[in-house]
Amino acid sequence: MAYQLIPSFNAGEISPYLDARSDFEKYAAGCRTLENFIIMPYGGVYRRPGTEFIAPAKLSTKRCRLIGFNFSITTRFVLEFGEQYIRFFSNGVQVTSGGSPLEVSTPYLESELRDLQYIQINDVMYFTHPSHEPMKLTRKADTDWTFAPVAWDWPTFLDENTEATTITPSATTGTGITLTASAALFDGGHVGAYWQIAHARANAAVTLDLSGNNTSSSIAILGTWELTTYGTWSGTVQLERSLDGGTSWEVFRTFNGASNRNVTASGKESKEALLRMKMVFTSGTGSARLEAVDAREYGVVKITAITDATHATADVINSLAGTSATKIWNEGAWSIKQGFPRTVALHDQRLYFAGTKNRPQSLWGSVIDDFENFRLSALDDSGLFFTLSAQESNPIQWMISQASLVIGTAGDEWTLGSTDSNSAITPTNVKASKESSYGSKSLRALIVNDVVLFVQRQGRKVRELLYSNQTESLVAQDLTLLSEHVTKGGILEAAFQQQPDAIYWTITGAGQLVGLTYERLQNVVGWHRHTTDGEFESVATTYGASGGDEVWLSVKRTVNGQPVRYIERFRTDFREVFENEDKANWWYLDCAVRVTNSPKSASVSGLSHLEGHTVDILADGAVSPERTVSGGAITLQAPAETVLVGLPYTSTLKPMKLEMQAWASRGVKKRVHQILASFLKSLGGQYSTNGVKFWPILSRATGDQMDDSPPVFTGDKDLVTGADYSRAADIVIRQEQPLPLTVLALTAKWDAYAE
Repeated sequence: MAYQLIPSFNAGEISPYLDARSDFEKYAAGCRTLENFIIMPYGGVYRRPGTEFIAPAKLSTKRCRLIGFNFSITTRFVLEFGEQYIRFFSNGVQVTSGGSPLEVSTPYLESELRDLQYIQINDVMYFTHPSHEPMKLTRKADTDWTFAPVAWDWPTFLDENTEATTITPSATTGTGITLTASAALFDGGHVGAYWQIAHARANAAVTLDLSGNNTSSSIAILGTWELTTYGTWSGTVQLERSLDGGTSWEVFRTFNGASNRNVTASGKESKEALLRMKMVFTSGTGSARLEAVDAREYGVVKITAITDATHATADVINSLAGTSATKIWNEGAWSIKQGFPRTVALHDQRLYFAGTKNRPQSLWGSVIDDFENFRLSALDDSGLFFTLSAQESNPIQWMISQASLVIGTAGDEWTLGSTDSNSAITPTNVKASKESSYGSKSLRALIVNDVVLFVQRQGRKVRELLYSNQTESLVAQDLTLLSEHVTKGGILEAAFQQQPDAIYWTITGAGQLVGLTYERLQNVVGWHRHTTDGEFESVATTYGASGGDEVWLSVKRTVNGQPVRYIERFRTDFREVFENEDKANWWYLDCAVRVTNSPKSASVSGLSHLEGHTVDILADGAVSPERTVSGGAITLQAPAETVLVGLPYTSTLKPMKLEMQAWASRGVKKRVHQILASFLKSLGGQYSTNGVKFWPILSRATGDQMDDSPPVFTGDKDLVTGADYSRAADIVIRQEQPLPLTVLALTAKWDAYAE
């Protein structure tokens, strides 16, 4: 006879490949089945909350994707991206305008939604997709959102032309100008592309007479300027700047002269500006010269149509310097022809884009704190362009900011930092280091606590990037090594819930929601699977009102014989309700709604989203017989005040096989006589030793009040079995009713004998 304690289940559901590895450290804390239970870092498991029905998705026959938007801990939204639209949810309610769901249009088709990557900066989100130009979602108010292509202050460009081909613009400003190339240059893929066109400065300097109160003409400068005065004069030379094309001016430098003093000064402009000099005269004669060190002036156009290979129509975005033919031009880095970036990240106050079709390993970084300006210059805070020097041209799949910019390609993992670790990344101070060679799927990596998790190339493995003191580099451990089966169908989406427990949620191709409870410092890394009456298709997280994060889901269900897509979320107050033993407000049903009748009533309506379904019911904290929804309503067995109606789901806990330490018991006949189960605030449930025949976990005691739901139970409960001897003596705990079940530990009393 043996007494075997199972004090923890936090190794999660373990692969069948490890079924015989009882010598393995994590075996004792693992489970063969952990379905619709969530691992607690402390070792036990609790039944997952049910889902709350929020609203139907716009399209019932097409999948949507959910994305969280956190402006602050009190202002948060969930975005429903469907085929060519976005809808919005705030605080559990769909955002409406004029009585209808608020909606903005997008270019994305259903098949493209899972390839979207994004980064949020305050109330703005930037989106990338390899088939579409980067887009910008802007929240102006809770009911006022815009979604449009980014209007770049200065877009990204490829290297400067080195051929003899010239471009002649027909005008320096305006829309619908003509670009004429001296050789075949344009094709249809250039429509929508930006081009940078430069001319040598006709005059790289302006002068000012210092013999009176005078103002010089202006000069456009980006980069370094130099100012020099000559003569014998007294007064003040003011250097003025305009950032709006000359409409308004500000004095930003002053130089005083007193007959025997002349001035030599220089500076840098990080944005293109007009500069001029102004003399406040006292006496004397002299002159001043303001010179742009860069001998070129640059402009930007956007092509709107292609006439033929040598003629294109364009709009001027930034004024050109002339209309003469010039071979100083750069083609835009992003276009239908060149491809668009597939990923975006914010790092060290720069917005980075990367991974186009023709430049799969290139990155573009914005000017510091100027996220829509990618103009390159010699300034440290200017835009930057960098290409990984890799042996294979694997496309960049994701980027994420940590101490350095972490980059995942289809074949390798890299970090991008500065050559001087004490300095920020600049165009001349940048270094890429290869860290590992596992390769990534085109899916956003996430920071879980303080560690980067990413999905490996084939979509089945999740790896964590950790710094190794031995190798002095990042290593990528496989978090699915013990649970390879849980990602069957491949990981399609991922989201991170930080509170109340750190859980990395994924959607798999099998239609399951799979979670990873992750507390690395406590050696807690365990997977748990979640199923429902239907298929989970998308997951997103946001901050929650009660301090915990909210988990939102898009679920495909069949209702009244027809496919539907519903937006649902795990009930947000389930932890508080559980802790307070608030039975009337338990939420252990899916796609559920709660109805309050005052006075009590047996009639419950508002159930049209479950038409034709047989539903489970919790009425005033007690299980009520199931009913079938007809006409959007049901009739209860007895009147009730607080009624929860929804779809049932089964939570199943099946630990690993029992093994005796003194001798090998595998293959011999066994019998589990008794199970001592440690519960916390639980009610109901069933247990089994073979997964076929189940006995109820009795909750009602002789002293409990009749015609009322029994109280929850905390403590150890003896579960006596009627099991026979078999070679596979198991323990299975499950809950099918809309009631809580939290299992902290199990102790099996069992024996075995060799035949």
